[in-house]
Amino acid sequence: MPLSSYKPLLPLVIMGSALIISVNVNAQGLQCNNPASAIEKTICASSALTKMNNRLEQAYAQLKKTQSPVDQVVTTNTQNQWHEHIKKQCNQQKYMQGCIQLNIQRQLYDIKHNATALVTVSKKWQRLDSTLRKYANNVKNNTQQCSGITRRPPKNVTQLIPSQYVYAKSLVNAQCNTVVRTFVGCSSLKNNRCNNWQLKLVASDANNQHPYIIGTLASTSRTGNSSAIFVPYKFSPNGKNVILKAMMQPAGAGGGNINYGYDVIIHNDKQQLSATTQHYLAPYNAHFYANNSRIAYLENSPLLPNYPQPGGGSNNGKLVIKNVNTDEVLMTKEHTDTSYAIKNINTASHIMTITTTRHSFGSQCPRTEDSLSCSTRTTTQEKITLP
Repeated sequence: MPLSSYKPLLPLVIMGSALIISVNVNAQGLQCNNPASAIEKTICASSALTKMNNRLEQAYAQLKKTQSPVDQVVTTNTQNQWHEHIKKQCNQQKYMQGCIQLNIQRQLYDIKHNATALVTVSKKWQRLDSTLRKYANNVKNNTQQCSGITRRPPKNVTQLIPSQYVYAKSLVNAQCNTVVRTFVGCSSLKNNRCNNWQLKLVASDANNQHPYIIGTLASTSRTGNSSAIFVPYKFSPNGKNVILKAMMQPAGAGGGNINYGYDVIIHNDKQQLSATTQHYLAPYNAHFYANNSRIAYLENSPLLPNYPQPGGGSNNGKLVIKNVNTDEVLMTKEHTDTSYAIKNINTASHIMTITTTRHSFGSQCPRTEDSLSCSTRTTTQEKITLP
């Protein structure tokens, strides 16, 4: 493998990519009295490589002396991952020495420069990323609705988050007993620009006690050339679930009409909010009602021809109503070759008015994927008692 084909190993910028907690909290340094792998034997056989490797281990040690406990854990995991990754990359004996030398040099550079660069970039999150700027403009802090809850997070919360992540928002539930703090940071750089923005979430009680990590919200791609970052939007009325709203990122070809809508984070078996329980809640044009405890929406149905993709269009062939508090589906309405539209919701009378459209197909308009544009339609209006 010629040197020109080398790819950078895991740089130090991975430190902020996730809250990785490992049982191996001490990075294993090289033991030249008993080298185990071909990589270790090559380093130990060269006094120059041994000195470079010692400099790298010392650089890691010096870095960890300046870090908070959580940063030390992430750095240690980065160090261990780097040891494993170099074994996989520098795997041809003919080029092994040069491969090791080049990548140690890169890692030394990353330790010296990238950690500081990540902090600098992360502090400019609102200016540098249009998606996160939209988040900042659309989702507001609401701690003022509960007396005694500070807007900014205390030290016992911030110390759970790697240092380059910058505090962004606080959301509190209506019961004033749970606060979710959101931090924004750049997890990796490419050509001195942020390559991956992430949100890290921490929850605590109203007195900022018993904080715990909810998880990381990173950019996600679900269909077409589209992507989004889901951000904390509001609590469910019972204060148990956190509703997330998709902040769509600039789309590639075919992704312009796609919006992922809403996800929800529910409690895990420890009765804590956890990003591992995040899942789909509703599309972006859903209707919240009954003090936001119910949500009604239309989605795609296999019983009706679809709009051609990419584009993200729905055939509106399925009507769904969910309980936001319990995440339970309360009602569905779906029939062959039928689409729906929600006209209005009257919460006082518990009535939702919808239109039902029957689609017919024939020789002039065969029932194919894109045949909704030419179908013969019969539309009626009806009222549904809300669950």
